[in-house]
Amino acid sequence: MVVSSGLVIKSSIVLFKTVQAFFFFFGVPAPEDNLKAWLDDDGFKKSIITNQSKSHLFDELNFVKNEFIDFLDSNDKMAEVTSKMGGAGLVNQYIQAYIIRIKKVRMMIDFKVYLNTSKNAYGTKYLIAKSCWISNSNGKVIKKFSRIIGQDDIVRVKGKVPSKLLDDVEKELEKAMWDEYYTEYYSFINLK
Repeated sequence: MVVSSGLVIKSSIVLFKTVQAFFFFFGVPAPEDNLKAWLDDDGFKKSIITNQSKSHLFDELNFVKNEFIDFLDSNDKMAEVTSKMGGAGLVNQYIQAYIIRIKKVRMMIDFKVYLNTSKNAYGTKYLIAKSCWISNSNGKVIKKFSRIIGQDDIVRVKGKVPSKLLDDVEKELEKAMWDEYYTEYYSFINLK
């Protein structure tokens, strides 16, 4: 299910070193310090890697990684971006955009659900499930998605949220994350 991109990345490292020198020469901040190690190490537990329900996300992750490596390996694409579209600063923005996109796919594969409570105007306490996303503007983790599970004292059984309910909420949040990702990266494809 997960294909290593190690062979392709080795050829990219030479180009990456050249790109880093390019950034240094033009005084633009360089991207991730050790890009090869970062691309190779997704940091997933074995249980996540073998989860068949996430296979489409692993496919997407490999697609985005390969697209990023192709961008780094392509002298034509680099030259086009630097000469026609605005120079080294724009190349750095492209690299940062790919890094953010890869982080988003990784987050969808292995995301956390945070449970919070909130009171409405009448004092009723509700249980809310939240999950995070990566900001396009600065690449930082933000809490973006939330679902109201229900009234706290009704939802909890002996002080705990039933696992079936948590699984359902997790699926809803995962779908919301995929919908957001699709809107950000693929919605332009369906425009007529």
